[in-house]
Amino acid sequence: MTVTFRSAVATLGIVVALFLGFGAVDELLVRGIRGGEIQPLVVGLLGTAVSLLLATAALALWRQHRSARRMAIIAAVSGISFHAYAALPPHRNAGLLVLLVAAAYTAALLGIALGQRPTRPPEDDVRRA
Repeated sequence: MTVTFRSAVATLGIVVALFLGFGAVDELLVRGIRGGEIQPLVVGLLGTAVSLLLATAALALWRQHRSARRMAIIAAVSGISFHAYAALPPHRNAGLLVLLVAAAYTAALLGIALGQRPTRPPEDDVRRA
């Protein structure tokens, strides 16, 4: 992955995480804490956690951290599963636009993560019998 592509993925990941996190925090504060409803409180907390996970995975890919591939896969799977649940009736805590943005970005993130080869230790560290 080139430096400019990594930077673009990280920037897009942070923007998407902010977009999705803004709605999650709004749901948490307005309907959850102030409104006293339990379901929006739980969805807001989980949505905030998923948004932070997506942002962390994007930064890990940008910095080429050794656990970036695993973190990106976990973030992508948790992101799409959470947003699919949040968009289901009868509560519909997330709208169609949020579901589409989350699905598109997490699919791209999953494609990037699965396209990378896992790093192997140097041959000097591997002992052969």
